[in-house]
Amino acid sequence: MIGMKRTTLAVVLLLVVLTSARAGERRNIVLDLGNGEELPLTVILPSLYEEDGEHPVIFALPPGAGDRNMVNAILANYWTDEGDRRGYILVSPAVLGRSLEGRGHEVLDAVFTWMDENLSYDRTRVTLAGQSNGGLGAFFAARMQPDRFATIVVMPGGYGGQGDLDALKDKPVWLIVGERDTSFVQLAHRTRDFLVLAGAQPRLDVVPGRGHVFPYPSKDLYDWIESKTNPE
Repeated sequence: MIGMKRTTLAVVLLLVVLTSARAGERRNIVLDLGNGEELPLTVILPSLYEEDGEHPVIFALPPGAGDRNMVNAILANYWTDEGDRRGYILVSPAVLGRSLEGRGHEVLDAVFTWMDENLSYDRTRVTLAGQSNGGLGAFFAARMQPDRFATIVVMPGGYGGQGDLDALKDKPVWLIVGERDTSFVQLAHRTRDFLVLAGAQPRLDVVPGRGHVFPYPSKDLYDWIESKTNPE
């Protein structure tokens, strides 16, 4: 039920449980949110996963309808291979990004409760990533629970809600958008201005000649993330 109070998520029931996390493993999990509502969740562990390690995390919000196919697309296109080489855990809920304006607390509480109980991860190195609808949802999620995330990457994305982005003060945020994706270019510029006013650390890159969906070097994404989360 959209807008469910956070207190109703004190207990998160799992229909599928990751009982023994194994390196290099991919799991499709279903979280029971109560009232008959379920949240599909994809988790990919790096090949060098250690039960007692503190692995960084990419928390990816998918594009489009936010279903499993879109989850697979965002992970495969940008995050999986390079993330495995660098020891990242990938976590991606199958959720419509725009719906997080009303149900962000519900989704975040459910997923992070599961993560806390089942994964060895570094809570200071969680990156929130979103694409298209997921890039819109990323700002709703980050605005609601900013302390969950060290950095934010949207490609494309932006903030189209009501209110300011003051909760993201000092937060590194990277907005990437294709030059031909005119509506998102405008949104990205407006979002950057909001972030500047909030005291965040925005970066905006417009990719020449590209439209709404575009390739981007995974190495560059991870290099930027690690420049913010692993400073020398």
